[in-house]
Amino acid sequence: MTARVGNPFPFFLDRSGLPLDGGSIYVGTAGDDPEISPVTVYLDSALSIVAPQPLQVVGGLICNDGNPTAFYVSGSNYSMRVRDADGAEVFYVASAVVGADDYQPLDADLTAIAALATTPYGRAILTAASAAAARSYLGIVDSLPLTGGTVSGNVVRSSAGPHLYHTDNSYVSGRVFVTANGAADPTSQVGDVWLELSA
Repeated sequence: MTARVGNPFPFFLDRSGLPLDGGSIYVGTAGDDPEISPVTVYLDSALSIVAPQPLQVVGGLICNDGNPTAFYVSGSNYSMRVRDADGAEVFYVASAVVGADDYQPLDADLTAIAALATTPYGRAILTAASAAAARSYLGIVDSLPLTGGTVSGNVVRSSAGPHLYHTDNSYVSGRVFVTANGAADPTSQVGDVWLELSA
């Protein structure tokens, strides 16, 4: 199994675009001033180690006792204010989940599907260039048109039922007429079949 290596910690910049150093981060109730309405921040996902506010930023990373760390809150939303070493505001957000409604909400079925291991066969279906390519890969024959169209050769049925098949290629019609006894001949093309009910 492989894993992509990336920065596991949030990275903060100052107003000049440089790593924020000596900065402070305040976390509070969503929609409120985090310096006035702070929420409890934790250093672990189990929410057992409380982090003192403001959070200290060194070299762009939140640090605890000089070590980079992530932080956690018990709710799903919060406000945040970041200040530089001089106390000037770098940015403030009233809601840290702005735009969350634009994303697919968590769904148990989709999560279960995402957890399934893929196979070359399954990936080939997902990456097929077109519907025709997918049908070809799956062995699905093109469907007959609703009207018109041409079929060459005999038809192989997958279930019971009648169909016409002329071995003479000059017979291009496959119409079957069933009429009452004494009715006029309805056929008009070579290959038409007429069944007349008995009296």
